[in-house]
Amino acid sequence: MRYKIVAYENSAVDAPWHNIYYPAFSNDYVISATLNLKLNAIEDLTVTVDRNSWLYDHGEPFKTHVNVYNLSNNNELVFRGRLVKVTKKMDNNGAFNQELVFESILSYLLDSGQPVPNKPYTMNPTQFLDLVLTTHNNRMPEDKHVYYQIGEVDNSLEPKGTYDYEYDYKSSWEIIKSMLIDRLKGYLSVRYGIKDNHYIVLFTFNKKPGADHPEQNVEIGVNMQSAEVEVDPTNVVTRLIPLGATQEDLTDPTKETSTKVRLSIQGVNNGDVAIHNDALEKQFGIIEGFQVWDEVTDPAELKRLGQEWMARQIISVTNWKVDTFETDNRTFYVGHRYMFVNDELAVSQLIRITEKTVDITSPNNITLTVESTQNTLVDYQIQARKTKEELEETRADLARNKRRTKALVDEVKKLQEENAQLRRDALVRQGSGQTVAGGPTEPVNGDWGPVIKHAARLMNVEIDDSGVNLVKAQINLESSGNEKALGGDDGLSDGRASGLLQFKPGTFNHYALNGHKDIWKGFDQLLAFFNIPNALSQITGTHGWSPSGSPRYTDVPNKEVSGGAKKLQDTARKYLGVPYVWGGAGGARGGNPYSGMDCSSFVSQVYKDLGINIPAYTVDMESYGHQISRSEVQAGDMGFYGNHGASYHITLALDNKRMIYEPAPGQSCMEQDIDAYPPTWWIRNDSMAQIVAGG
Repeated sequence: MRYKIVAYENSAVDAPWHNIYYPAFSNDYVISATLNLKLNAIEDLTVTVDRNSWLYDHGEPFKTHVNVYNLSNNNELVFRGRLVKVTKKMDNNGAFNQELVFESILSYLLDSGQPVPNKPYTMNPTQFLDLVLTTHNNRMPEDKHVYYQIGEVDNSLEPKGTYDYEYDYKSSWEIIKSMLIDRLKGYLSVRYGIKDNHYIVLFTFNKKPGADHPEQNVEIGVNMQSAEVEVDPTNVVTRLIPLGATQEDLTDPTKETSTKVRLSIQGVNNGDVAIHNDALEKQFGIIEGFQVWDEVTDPAELKRLGQEWMARQIISVTNWKVDTFETDNRTFYVGHRYMFVNDELAVSQLIRITEKTVDITSPNNITLTVESTQNTLVDYQIQARKTKEELEETRADLARNKRRTKALVDEVKKLQEENAQLRRDALVRQGSGQTVAGGPTEPVNGDWGPVIKHAARLMNVEIDDSGVNLVKAQINLESSGNEKALGGDDGLSDGRASGLLQFKPGTFNHYALNGHKDIWKGFDQLLAFFNIPNALSQITGTHGWSPSGSPRYTDVPNKEVSGGAKKLQDTARKYLGVPYVWGGAGGARGGNPYSGMDCSSFVSQVYKDLGINIPAYTVDMESYGHQISRSEVQAGDMGFYGNHGASYHITLALDNKRMIYEPAPGQSCMEQDIDAYPPTWWIRNDSMAQIVAGG
């Protein structure tokens, strides 16, 4: 699953907006982002950003809003909220950041109060929900209106059809929570959308908020990463003393006044005032409890009610909390029920999800909180018996043996792959891309930014986007980006300023590196620039500059790519800027690749340009190579996102640190650090490895 976060300066649909997080970008400046989706509650989002994010010092409580979109589900709007709290922090490294908490726009309902009715409102649940929302909107300014639609409401939750609603002065949300959700034990769920230039909330209220999915398991050894199951039997009663109506105690005629006692079952229960449950008493010991039926005056009826209560009592409450993961093909929805399978912890059962916590920066990993399940004595005995049967030693041994067998098979496969890799080493060691840095030496579509980044990497200079923009500003000032520009001599005898950064010839030769001493090549000038100590501090981007300090190197410290790896990089980079088009042309699909490609047809096209034919669909491409580790990645390797057999995205390695790919609709072919958006796993194609190794 992939999510994006967009911030809006106010609550209007057409408010100025800012991208806060997009998974394909490496410069979002988001440290962490956690989304909590819930049933019967106000959902929330917590985002922590560094100083480079627009949200830093721009977020205004109750004014700034955010949207969260699920990119893997047609940009579905899954959360719309307002900023409620900002916390400024400094970490152990002295870096400053801000934590911002957003609450769903349902929190508008916390801002309005519902007046105490003069007389009870006799209504069904649909009418009452509509009344509360209408009253809220009438009392609040337009920017706090909850524009709403009421969808499916199960009015049969109200036993008599209607109810006399009366309450004290409370907030609108508290009224909905107490008078509908808690009283009727139903589920309130919401969805977000846009209609008539307003964000709207679609409400539903019923006893079954989502579908059942018995075929979709959360299962140990498959997709259950961790689980916590708490069984709480603290309210169990093993001996019940039922009490009936109050009556006068006439057992002692010598007393001048009678006392009040409650009816008991002693006379109809062999002199015992309690109802015993031997099975529970054996399990939990003696635990006495009392239940009172004020209107009962018949001991036999009182005993019958006591026996029914003992049979129905809730003797344990089971709470689940599960860490699992999602893919584009497997999504868990709040309110729906899924099969939870972990026989070591509890009997397999359908359980409803009441809360889902998503780490947006690592969105495949989620935490599910599920509805508490309450067990009667019968449930408890059935579960205990089934658990005992399923945990018989022979079955446990069989399961362990199966796991051992699978582990041995996996180990054999690993050894076979390692053996095959040893045979390939001679082929792929040359041009492996593990210690060389690749990048453009000419401007990309007129932009010197990628060349600046490449030159900085070769010269061991750490540079961020602000540093790149500073160098670009200096280039624009000196030569307007023309590497053949010829300037003046300032009346001096050391020659005319020349080239991209307007070096004087003598100064350029002082800082130029071996193999890169052509003053008319912008790339060579950038290498010379980064050979100056603290080069970025010697320019301003607003006026001329005069370099100083001893050269840092005589040779480029990081070897530049050549041969087959360079051929692969040059081939791939010619498609930078080609727009993403889902199902577009390129590769095995044919057509004009410059008309637009998607992620898989782009990789297929690069392979095709180099004489290798592979499919243009990610799942089919998985079998065109052998899996390698992240540390082995080199130019031409393919990175896949998602599970084997269900991959949903692909990228192409330029070397061990950089990759190139078609990211998503609305974007174009781009280059990026691999670790900024790391693939799940990697594949190497032997034919491509031959090209990279052979030049």
